[in-house]
Amino acid sequence: MSVKILFYTVAVLLLHTQVYAQKAKDIREYKERAEAVRQEVWNWDIPAFKKVPALPADDKSSAIVIAKHVDLKASSIKKIKFIGIGFKVKKDLFYSNTVREMVKLNDKVALEEYSQFSFKKFRSLNSYYHSGLATTIVGVRIIKPDGSMKEVKVDEEIVNEEENKEQKSKLAIPDLQVGDVIDYFVRVEELKDLNSDIDAQIFVLGDDKPIMQYSVHCEISDKYFVRYRSANGAPDFKVKKDDDGSVFDMLVKNIPSLPVSLWMSPYRQIPLIRMDILYGSYPAAGQVAGEVRHNPKQAEIKEAILRSLDGEKNAFAMGGGALTSQVKSLLREYKRTNNSDLPNDSLPYYVYYAFRYIAFYRVSADDKIVVGRQRNYVTPNNKKFLFYLEEIMNAMDIPAEFVLVTSRYGPGQDELLNTGDYEYMLKTKGSQPVFMSADGVFTHCTYVSSEYEGQTAPAIELMKSKKRKNDITAFTEEKIGYSTADQNTKIEHIEISLDDAMQQLLVNRHTTLKGSLRADEQKRLLLFEDYYEAERTALAVKSTFMEDFADSRRNRSLAEEYTNAFAKARKDQKDDFMEEINEQFDIKPKELMLYHIDKMGLRHDDPDFVYTTKFTLEGLVKKAGNNYILDAGKLIGGQLRVKPEQRDRKVDIYQPFARSFEYNIELVIPKGYKLEGADKLDKLIDNACGSFTVKTTLEADKLKVHIRKVYKNAFEPVAKWNDLLQVIDAAIDFESQKLLLKKA
Repeated sequence: MSVKILFYTVAVLLLHTQVYAQKAKDIREYKERAEAVRQEVWNWDIPAFKKVPALPADDKSSAIVIAKHVDLKASSIKKIKFIGIGFKVKKDLFYSNTVREMVKLNDKVALEEYSQFSFKKFRSLNSYYHSGLATTIVGVRIIKPDGSMKEVKVDEEIVNEEENKEQKSKLAIPDLQVGDVIDYFVRVEELKDLNSDIDAQIFVLGDDKPIMQYSVHCEISDKYFVRYRSANGAPDFKVKKDDDGSVFDMLVKNIPSLPVSLWMSPYRQIPLIRMDILYGSYPAAGQVAGEVRHNPKQAEIKEAILRSLDGEKNAFAMGGGALTSQVKSLLREYKRTNNSDLPNDSLPYYVYYAFRYIAFYRVSADDKIVVGRQRNYVTPNNKKFLFYLEEIMNAMDIPAEFVLVTSRYGPGQDELLNTGDYEYMLKTKGSQPVFMSADGVFTHCTYVSSEYEGQTAPAIELMKSKKRKNDITAFTEEKIGYSTADQNTKIEHIEISLDDAMQQLLVNRHTTLKGSLRADEQKRLLLFEDYYEAERTALAVKSTFMEDFADSRRNRSLAEEYTNAFAKARKDQKDDFMEEINEQFDIKPKELMLYHIDKMGLRHDDPDFVYTTKFTLEGLVKKAGNNYILDAGKLIGGQLRVKPEQRDRKVDIYQPFARSFEYNIELVIPKGYKLEGADKLDKLIDNACGSFTVKTTLEADKLKVHIRKVYKNAFEPVAKWNDLLQVIDAAIDFESQKLLLKKA
């Protein structure tokens, strides 16, 4: 062995040993700190955690939160009395956030929820220690009905898993049973540099379980400016000063359960407090370190958003010039190819789709090769997209204004806390205004996201000249309308026959998706190769990027790589269709013989997403003597089920959007059999909130069934809840309907 190789080998071994020793040291320090934190939290002087109270025997809740406490510290490092992992590093501020809950489990649903905790990977859950990053510490105890207590060994029990490509950490809770109380906490600790803001905080006083006691304690250094808002009837904090800053306390008891997972807008319906903790003083923004500001005025938020708009517009102006040149070049080529000019009222549409092509569809040699389903799920930076688009339209004399929208699932315009509460849309000015945004890579020009429907939003056309100052008095109000159930619809034509063995259904299905029901399946099923080619052709772009690569000596090999990637994506598309079928029918197809995209729905003037599938299903036909029973109600897929505790509703209803589902089924009756029970399928429920109708027509060898379910409005007052329940219950009743194929 040469001296050089020997030296290299020894160096690697030494490095490995040093890294291993450092990792072992980090793990040891983490465990020591975790144990100290658990002792601290378990010994909190909060009476609600010290003894399990007597609970109402007639309480029907799946689980009851006996106590919940949030402890937040954003303190000077001088106030910290310990030296734990990472605390030897020179830092100025210490941040920790601890959430502890004690929960009584009343049934198997709650047991399933808590017997295996699943935490989102928030920063570094179970990653022991990373310098400069947060450390997460977890503690779990089980309290049995006889009062005995057992602590779960968390460090050994947590395992990391991937779920839908997102890494999560799961903690198995052994020996947990119905009737037990689980007492657990999660703490995040972090050392902060100066100029570091604290994560935005939200204290939500409501859950799908009743909460007997909810308390909050915050200690925040005077080096921070605190801005917070109480919404939906939430109480205010009790605020007092100490030597380091401000102390916030709150205690609320007997919070009733809410149907948070069923058509609610928590920001608008649940009492909550939102808090920003911002470092330092910035007089121009009205930010003063040490100040506590409760319920900031809306004029303050508008002034801040105006500063933000001005700053962002200036920041994007330079890049907008280059993009404008590219759009103009595409437009010139389009005119030459089509030998005609665009009508003036068509120019905004062309500009939008040209820029969408540049932003999301065009490929350069430096791009990572991503042509499968993953590409469809790219989340655009909507604000960046719109600022560039506004620069392009300004340069092409298309006047437009920014519309500052808030989500129906976010705070209302009168309960904003910061500029991040706004999202942007553009709206062209003129007799036929056009809304523009970038929700995804398939967003149409004119599309308005359903979460902005029904909202009143401030709008402003930013001054083009730097010498003219934009002012909040220039804001106007824009009322955004609601889409209708007919605009958001799923229509299926389904032809069904049985195989000779009377075991499988042969299904020939033609699906049309409109409006807000379209995007999810576009993302799942479309291929980049296809929609790239469609948009390239529509914009009259002469050559494909594959042709450009093939003509380039430097990039010629890329053409072959993309060809192989396209082939793999097309092969994987079959699995995507199988997944879509399984999701609708809750049965994996036995065989998928045909899957085809008929219309991609890429533009507002041809908006529908349409596809055809042909497949077989097992499990919907059961033999009964010489006869067969068909689960007819399951041919339209599973239906929404309202939990028993959700039926007595006391809050208004925020549905995603008005929508309808229409199914036209033709069932071929096998020779030698007659059909019974078709008359029992007919149904008619129609009220102010929705409808569910079933009409059947029986011919000699064919049954035709037309089913239509409609949710007429995106928002309903709670007084209409029983009307909605009628529609939901009718659909569930249909799902259980069966037909008898009787031997003739």
